[in-house]
Amino acid sequence: MKLLIYIICCFYAISSYAQKAKKSHNNDTDETTATFELREVALLDLEPSNATVRLDIVSPKEAGKKAEVVTTNNNKWINFSSAVSDDTASRSISIEIEDGQVPPGIYLKLGISNYVGSGDGVLGSAVSRVTLNNTSQTIVSGIRGAYTGNGENNGYKLSYNLEIYDYKLLDFDQSATLNISLTLSDL
Repeated sequence: MKLLIYIICCFYAISSYAQKAKKSHNNDTDETTATFELREVALLDLEPSNATVRLDIVSPKEAGKKAEVVTTNNNKWINFSSAVSDDTASRSISIEIEDGQVPPGIYLKLGISNYVGSGDGVLGSAVSRVTLNNTSQTIVSGIRGAYTGNGENNGYKLSYNLEIYDYKLLDFDQSATLNISLTLSDL
């Protein structure tokens, strides 16, 4: 019985070797070289891009009530694509008022959501709220190779709001147009 098992095992081993030898004998192979190149990418976009943020302080309509802040199109979405080199630690997004001044008695506040969307990669993390001024402030940090997805509901949602901090400084005949810049940069 042992001899029969030994003979069967030997036959199986010879049969397997013959099949491998036969396959390699009939195959003809060749090689080719494939190369690719990925360059650094740093693209930033705001969505919707054609909508101006409008924040108004409306006079009260009844004695004893406070002024009311009315907003139109006060939400934007930051979309970005980023590919970094090995020697770049990470990227960040900063914001500042480039041109214009917030009127006295008012703060211009910006709320930043956590990442939302269909992107992938190391998308960084956001601060929750900043008061905008003429000094650059980081609002998202730790970005590496990533993309957010395109359009609204992808990326980081920005919500602009006004806060009145001193009513005696308000001048209802004053208005301001501000140019606000966002920058994606290497750290």
